[in-house]
Amino acid sequence: MESLVESNWYFLSTGLSYVILFFFAASLASFYTTLGDRILYYCYEQGRKKFQGFKRWNIIFSKPSHCPSCKTNVNKLYLVPIFGWFLTKGKCNRCQVEIAKLYPLTEFLFGLIAILVYFVSESLPGTFFLLFFLGHLLIAMLTDSKKLSLDYENLPFLIGFGFGSNYFLFEESPGFTHLYVYLDFLLFYLIIYLLFRGGTGLGDVIFSPVFAAIAGNPFWMVYFNSSYLLAVGFSFLLRKKGESLKGKKIPMGLYFSIGIFFTFFFKLIVHYYEWEGYLNYGNIE
Repeated sequence: MESLVESNWYFLSTGLSYVILFFFAASLASFYTTLGDRILYYCYEQGRKKFQGFKRWNIIFSKPSHCPSCKTNVNKLYLVPIFGWFLTKGKCNRCQVEIAKLYPLTEFLFGLIAILVYFVSESLPGTFFLLFFLGHLLIAMLTDSKKLSLDYENLPFLIGFGFGSNYFLFEESPGFTHLYVYLDFLLFYLIIYLLFRGGTGLGDVIFSPVFAAIAGNPFWMVYFNSSYLLAVGFSFLLRKKGESLKGKKIPMGLYFSIGIFFTFFFKLIVHYYEWEGYLNYGNIE
């Protein structure tokens, strides 16, 4: 009887932990989606002329959540991740402008990712670092997909949370191998940038070698191939009928971000099954 009670308590506490983790991740997604939208407005669009320097960043981080159309503050109840969007029926209560489905979708995906990563790794710090890394990747995706621009102020955060995720998830510290990967990719992109004008953007030259270094060896191959396969595939599918891909501007920062995201999941699978294989081999011996 006592063992049954302990078992039930274990499952209850574990389930509660996953629920808390899910909503933490969903809240983080809501924050980063809002942050990305504000960076676009205040750094690239109309808001750029209104505020500069510290004032710009102060309003980006301190202004209450509001409707981007009529500027009405959002009711606190509607700020609840995922459910808030459904409570508003996907529209602003005042001006009836539709709220992007990106919000609940991103919140749900972040929550799901958090549960999967923690279930596989059993590392709470690693899960947190990866979530913050994904949040900054989300900003890179938004700015590059909408403005074909990568926010350089975002780069230090990507480096910190990227290598932090490696350390806590895979016990992998930055070393000469990561440096070699970085330098090789940097040389590769510099050659393309200097010899083939329009072949790649300066943002790609700066960001892609960093992502490759975070991926590490040999996982840079997963990052590189997945990024370009996605870029070519989606560009082909989303092009207008009869439109040629030659000379078409592609937001590679978007695909680099998705590529490094997939790379981390691939690393998790490889690391997890290698560890399981090691344990099973030890038991057999």
